[in-house]
Amino acid sequence: MRGWAIFCLTLGLACQPSAADHETLGDRAYAAGAYRDALAEYQLGLKASPGSPDLNAKAGAAALHVGEYGTAVDAYVALGQRDGSRAGEAADGLERVARAALAANDRTDAAKGLAGLRAVAPGRPLGRYARLAALDAADRGDSASAMALLPGAVVAAGDGRMADSLLFVYGMAAVRARDCVTAVPAFEGVIRRQREPAVADRAREGLGLCSLVEGQRLLDSGKLGEAEDWFRRATAPGAPADVVRGAFLGLGDVKRAQGDVGAALESYQQALAGGAPGDTIAQRAQQKIDALGKADAPSPTPPPKQP
Repeated sequence: MRGWAIFCLTLGLACQPSAADHETLGDRAYAAGAYRDALAEYQLGLKASPGSPDLNAKAGAAALHVGEYGTAVDAYVALGQRDGSRAGEAADGLERVARAALAANDRTDAAKGLAGLRAVAPGRPLGRYARLAALDAADRGDSASAMALLPGAVVAAGDGRMADSLLFVYGMAAVRARDCVTAVPAFEGVIRRQREPAVADRAREGLGLCSLVEGQRLLDSGKLGEAEDWFRRATAPGAPADVVRGAFLGLGDVKRAQGDVGAALESYQQALAGGAPGDTIAQRAQQKIDALGKADAPSPTPPPKQP
């Protein structure tokens, strides 16, 4: 009885379609224009043989035909990663996916395709797709990718206003990366050209924020003179009110560290101005004012000695 069960199991396994069988069935369906059936067969083949580059390439093409762009991206990325000699083929497929997804107004899968393209062929120029890839990276908070992609997107921009809008995004990505050395020239270029007033105003805000970040970094490093310069830049017209108040808080810390108590108190008072009662900046400024007041208070007169 046991031998018969083993024989039946062996026979059943032998009758299971192999990856090659699914590939053959998929090829027939693809040739007949039945792309969804072809995709189903190729996916079954991949379950039996996950590392097959041919099946991944065919699955990507079939998925693209039926508008399953995310599935197509996965297949082409797997092709490029599992067979380096076919990276160019995978990149071509990913570019076709991105183009088709954009035509279908599917920005999510278009961005996924471009991300896959960068993974498979990092040196391949994105051309007119660079802007989408860069903005998607910025939206996801991937500052490193955004900063890598945005310069190319700026160069490929169709007009000056678009270029400055992308340059502003580049500056903000640099701020998030705490790279004000990169961000400041980007913001200053946008402000200087004044191609798009709304973008220039946001660049002034970004410049103020970056100046505040850089001032605090230098203050924490003990570079008081340089920190003071950056804090003063953060108080320039156009900077957000809270950035200006934060800068005055930093200036107060600089002056206190330099031993100029009067100037420190004046800066802390300016940090208090314009804030909502009890907001974080106001609380910190008041605490610093109180601490300076206690430090300056005369020490209590000791009681006279008893004869």
